[in-house]
Amino acid sequence: MFRKKTVLITGANRGIGYEAAKELAESGHRVILTARNEEKGLKAKDSIKGDVIFYLLDVTQSESIKHLAKFIEKDVGTIDVLINNAGSLFDPKRFEVNPDNPLDTSVEVLNQTLQLNLVGAYNVTKHVLPFMNKTKRADIINVSSGMGALREMGGGTPAYRISKTALNALTKILTAEFKKTNLHVNSICPGWVRTDLGGPEAIRSVEEGVVGILWIINDEPEVRGQFIRDKEFLEF
Repeated sequence: MFRKKTVLITGANRGIGYEAAKELAESGHRVILTARNEEKGLKAKDSIKGDVIFYLLDVTQSESIKHLAKFIEKDVGTIDVLINNAGSLFDPKRFEVNPDNPLDTSVEVLNQTLQLNLVGAYNVTKHVLPFMNKTKRADIINVSSGMGALREMGGGTPAYRISKTALNALTKILTAEFKKTNLHVNSICPGWVRTDLGGPEAIRSVEEGVVGILWIINDEPEVRGQFIRDKEFLEF
């Protein structure tokens, strides 16, 4: 049975975030599409049919996140689903292994990556949580990556890998904290997807990449603290 939900998505003007916003809105959900670039965010919002609100948000700026919380309190009320999607890859070698200098990523790039991919998700979650506990069922979906799985950890791209491992840790921490509530927290791995981050040689489409996200939101499976690709569980 379909239940219309209010879904907040960070970094939703392109890639996985945009595709999730598009499919969710067009299927009847209310979507708050956020992006840190107003022009790109509004263009993305206008290209989607359905109930879509654009909100200018930079997840690396605490004041921006605080303003988001005030907006939710004043104009929205309740958030059913938070999708922490905003993130990027700044490692200079991207997906390449560099055996001559395995830690070729600078400390500055490591900090930049953690600030966006981890701290941003942490801070948004912290400020949105008060508006989620009132719902019948609430979901936090952290968009992670198989590159952050410890069991499959490989070389190269250290900043991105570390940030996604840490994001998975946040999933497990929140699951333990809220295990007796209506809040479900999971990590989603979209796979290697053809986006600006994944590149044109990636093996999966954005439509394939959002399967797990749509499953959690539309089907409401009783899963908590899992690492999911499509509808299958991965090891952390």
